[in-house]
Amino acid sequence: MEERRAARRYKLALQIEIRLDSDLREFEPIFGRTRDISTHGFYFRSAQALSVGMKIRFSIMPPWEGGTHAFISGRARVARVEEVSESSVDHVGVGAVIEAYEFGQTESPGLRENKDPKRVVKEHAE
Repeated sequence: MEERRAARRYKLALQIEIRLDSDLREFEPIFGRTRDISTHGFYFRSAQALSVGMKIRFSIMPPWEGGTHAFISGRARVARVEEVSESSVDHVGVGAVIEAYEFGQTESPGLRENKDPKRVVKEHAE
């Protein structure tokens, strides 16, 4: 099978927090773990199923030691959903296409604790 991805994927198992991008109501975050990530998309496993086409917001914070913590956050669209395991833990695999993302850093390990992190923003053209 020919590789069709536009960007190189990196196998990284990182904690990810997903929020549904909806004006209807506030949803509880969905937590999972990435399998791989690139500048155009990522694949993660979660215990909760999503639907193809859903708009989501994501936050990924790599495990860093020391004072400064880097993070990646942005908007994405669910492109693929598959059942990957019979277990109740992380049994759904989700492929998402990144629409916009930003890299940032904060002195605090919590993403929401720092109101003015340093950021680099990238929008993807469709």
